Amino acid sequence: MEQINCLNYCDIMQELEQEETIETVVKEAAHKAGFEHVERIYIGSYFCAQYFIHMKDSTVEQVMAYAKHMGIRVTLVIPILPQKDLEEGKKKVEGYVDYFEGNMDEITVNDYGMLSYIHETYDVRLNMGRLFMKDYRDPRYPNFFKTVLRPKIFTRYLTHLIEEYQIDGMEFDRTNIAVNLEKKPKGIVIGMHTPFCYMTVGQICEYASINKQLEKKFRPNQGCGKECQDTIIHYDLQDDREWIRVGRAVYFENQECDIEGIHKYRNIYFPVRLEKFV
Repeated sequence: MEQINCLNYCDIMQELEQEETIETVVKEAAHKAGFEHVERIYIGSYFCAQYFIHMKDSTVEQVMAYAKHMGIRVTLVIPILPQKDLEEGKKKVEGYVDYFEGNMDEITVNDYGMLSYIHETYDVRLNMGRLFMKDYRDPRYPNFFKTVLRPKIFTRYLTHLIEEYQIDGMEFDRTNIAVNLEKKPKGIVIGMHTPFCYMTVGQICEYASINKQLEKKFRPNQGCGKECQDTIIHYDLQDDREWIRVGRAVYFENQECDIEGIHKYRNIYFPVRLEKFV
């Protein structure tokens, strides 16, 4: 099976702001993932509007310069933006327009509103992100987990969406011991996230509440100081599986998932540096 090697720095772009050069950080991640070379880098956020809006433009510029020099393509990922952050989020995307003619050749969105907006506003390849995929995901239920997932998004309505919005790709998580994608629509590029599957994400951020007064804690989609950039939470569920919280999302490790029914896909590796937070 042919794999297109990709690195996903969404929600962990602080990894690219270390003392090492971006080239060094990317090469170390590629080595850890077992990639001989990297063909694509994902930047942005899947889960947090605050993170996306406050991404450092200087970091994005450095990523784009490195990617251009190395011939690496870049995907911009946009999370679900709440109404109060929508206009600011749109301005953030607009600031990247000049990159759309170069290596940043596609955008991944995670809700129908942004799917429509990007299609109508920009001439750029368009992907449906992992939050579109509503399949169950919890390895603590072995009777479900040890089955082959056939994504329920593959319906006639999906065919309509693809035609209406000219969708190019779809992204999935390794939710089970195997995922069968034989019913994927023709021409759609499939991306599979590894080695972590996101299990759940909430609108209330534990990190954002840390420095708030008691009566202002645990508010949905509140502003923050990006406290999540300094800490990753590890959960010990005594199941010989790595469980982590990065930002607002909880992930479980699943490296033994078989991909069935397709001959080529993007292998999207999440190079989070767990050893830094032990």
